[in-house]
Amino acid sequence: MFSLRHVLRVVVGNAPSDSRRMLYRALNLLLIAQALAYRQDAFIGYSEKHSDKIVLKCMDGEIHISLLDAVAPRTCELVSELAQTGCTTCRFYRNELPPEAGYGPPYGLLQGSLEGLQDTPPREDTVVAKKGHVCMIPGTKEFFIAANDHDEWGSAHTVWGMVQNMTPVTSLLHKPFHTVTHPTYGTVMRLMNTDVSFVIGRLPPGDHDQ
Repeated sequence: MFSLRHVLRVVVGNAPSDSRRMLYRALNLLLIAQALAYRQDAFIGYSEKHSDKIVLKCMDGEIHISLLDAVAPRTCELVSELAQTGCTTCRFYRNELPPEAGYGPPYGLLQGSLEGLQDTPPREDTVVAKKGHVCMIPGTKEFFIAANDHDEWGSAHTVWGMVQNMTPVTSLLHKPFHTVTHPTYGTVMRLMNTDVSFVIGRLPPGDHDQ
C-alpha cells in the first residue's frame, strides 16, 4: 500500500515546474494536519484545548474539579470555555444532604446553574453518578455535585467531572433551606434560602488540591 506522502510526491513530480513549490507546500500542510490528527487520537481523554482542572470559587471555599474528558468530551469542552470567559450568573441554589436511609428525600446533591455555557451540553450518559461526581441534568445548563452514590439513577445524567475536595461542598449542603414541591413530579426539594454565587476559572497545571 502506498503512503499519502508517496502518492502526493508522484503527483508533484508530474506537475509543471512553476507549480511544484505550491504543491510541496500543500503537501507539507496536509502531512502536518494528518500528524496532528493521529496525535489527538493517540491521547484519548487528553485535549490541548482546555485545562484538565477547573475551580468554583465561593465564600465557602474553592471547589477543585478534574474534568473527565474521556467520559464527556463535549461537555468538558463547554465547561472549560466557560471557565476561560467567566460567568456572572453561575450559582448554587439547591442543597440536599445524603439520606439517612433509602434514596431520599433528601437526595444527596448540591445543585447549581452554569447558565453562561455557550450551548446546552449534549447527553453523554455512560457513567453512573458516584459521590464527588459532577453531573449535568440532561437538556439543561443545570448541574449537580453528588454527595453520595446514586446507583438508583443509572446513567441518566452526564458525568463530566470529579470533585477533589468535598469540604466546601459539605459546608454548602448545611446552608439554611426551605422545601418546595415540584409542580410536575411532586418531588420535595430543598432550595437554599439564599443562592450562593460562584466564580468559575481554570486551574493552572501543577496546582495542588485543597
